Amino acid sequence: MGFMRARVVLLIIALTLGAGGATHLWNMGGRTLVGWVERGQAATTKDSPQAALTTWPRPFEENPTDKKAVPVVAAMVHQGDVPIYLSGLGTVQAYYAVDLKAQVDGVILKMPFEEGQDVKVGDPIVIIDPQTYQARLEHAQAQKARATAQLENAKTNLWRDEELLKQNVSSQKQTDQQRMLVGQYTADIAQYDADIKYAQAQLDYSTIRSPINGRIGIRKVDPGNLVRAADNATLVTIVQLQPISVIITVPAKELAQNDISLGLTDLPVIAYSENGITPLGRGQVKTVNNTVDQTTGTIKLKANFNNEQYKLWPGDFVDCKVIVETSRNGLTVPTAAIRHGPRGDFVWVIQPDSTVAVRPVRVRQTVGGTAVIKFGLGPNEKVVIDGHARLLPGNPVEIISAKSDHESRISSTE
Repeated sequence: MGFMRARVVLLIIALTLGAGGATHLWNMGGRTLVGWVERGQAATTKDSPQAALTTWPRPFEENPTDKKAVPVVAAMVHQGDVPIYLSGLGTVQAYYAVDLKAQVDGVILKMPFEEGQDVKVGDPIVIIDPQTYQARLEHAQAQKARATAQLENAKTNLWRDEELLKQNVSSQKQTDQQRMLVGQYTADIAQYDADIKYAQAQLDYSTIRSPINGRIGIRKVDPGNLVRAADNATLVTIVQLQPISVIITVPAKELAQNDISLGLTDLPVIAYSENGITPLGRGQVKTVNNTVDQTTGTIKLKANFNNEQYKLWPGDFVDCKVIVETSRNGLTVPTAAIRHGPRGDFVWVIQPDSTVAVRPVRVRQTVGGTAVIKFGLGPNEKVVIDGHARLLPGNPVEIISAKSDHESRISSTE
């Protein structure tokens, strides 16, 4: 009975395969494996189950569609002299900043400037009522004139008394008194000279002039107001914007690693906007601070920029790159080529047979859209910068010229 059942089962299998083609799809490890039997070929020789089994789909047979080229955007590995940067956050500050304050009391008559105007050394900025100080000056001058006349008269009398004393007509006491008056009037003139200088200074202080070449800000006091020197209030601020300074904060450890010493230095520095891409100006590091901030482990550098186009303004935060050295024959790739994995950074390298392979790399630094490669790549190799999603090692790829032309194509296939 068992023998008969086995024959029946084998007969049913043979008839099923002979009735038409069958297709079998296996998914193993994420790969589509296909086997097929053409119609009428299941048992062409002996119509036996054994013949049918020889044509059964074989596992791990690859789908021909897996060999379809994946469209990618590629870039060449560039070789050349590459500057090595020391990055730090910079705070822009004026080269000079002056808060103008009143040194004398009085009513502001006028402020002959426009807010935001460029001024030069000596330009009048604030004019305080000078009448009181002019009167004090004239009073001191008058006192000096009187003392001068008295001195001349005393000198004349002294000469006469000395001549009479020689003839024993005058007494020594009278001569000594005249000599005393000459000395007194001489001292009075010296005092009045000092009073005149003081009054002149007070009068000069009634006109506040610009001490620097710079740009004036928004006034904080309007004409007509009474100001007092004791209040120590700022009337207006003038800042020098050309040149301008940037205080850069960098890790002290990196400073030591790049052999940058304390004191003066002339390292080139580039200031970028906060996005790290738009350049704002080039300058030079002039001073390395002599202390390290123990709470943050950082040190401050001071750099000066010509600021010809006024792109740097006091109070701004900028991204600064200090050029500490130049790497000869350095290798660079677009940052889009760098992929990040659990074991580190890697790139997809396009091989000569138009297939891709994974290559571990070490990135020394990234500036803007460019990555400097320390090792892992060679010059003139091609790396994938877009279209990574469907890549597997050994996949063929089709290099397209630019993402803008084929963006929708890549997005639809990913």
